[in-house]
Amino acid sequence: MGNEELEDYQALTFLTKKEIIRIQRTFQSFCPEEKDYREEKLTSKQMCSWPELKVNPFRDRICKVFSCDGTFSFEDVLGMASIFSDRASPRLKAEYAFYIYDLNEDGFIDKEDLQSIIRRLLNTEYLKKEDLIALTTRILGEADLIQDNMLSLAEFEHAMSKSPDFLHSFRIRF
Repeated sequence: MGNEELEDYQALTFLTKKEIIRIQRTFQSFCPEEKDYREEKLTSKQMCSWPELKVNPFRDRICKVFSCDGTFSFEDVLGMASIFSDRASPRLKAEYAFYIYDLNEDGFIDKEDLQSIIRRLLNTEYLKKEDLIALTTRILGEADLIQDNMLSLAEFEHAMSKSPDFLHSFRIRF
């Protein structure tokens, strides 16, 4: 990658040159040696095997949200990494978190989404069904401003703006 191209990527993302180079090396390691990485695409399965995503309980959703066709170009990966960067805006992070957590893709985070999110995050072996329902009800009670038993993007953004840990937890260091 040339210096001019590197500077262009840096200008278009929230990533540093060092991060872009590290992502390029990892991306290139998945490409056949004789191929130009800029013309290659990785599958969602390959992306989910990246060390940074492998342990994330939402890796399948992350890959789905950041790829419209199940494949990732180098620029797609840069875009994804940019959102998870420390330098991305809180509003942008909240928007993408909403899309990731809207598991049934109905444009809202509802009770079923919340229960699935909690199951992914916690060891549900020790979580009783009534505790899961109580936790879901409490979350909706605090964040559901119009009390329709689901969170819109605006309600989710509002809730995340009040959560001091959100910005630190919604990051992946590529």
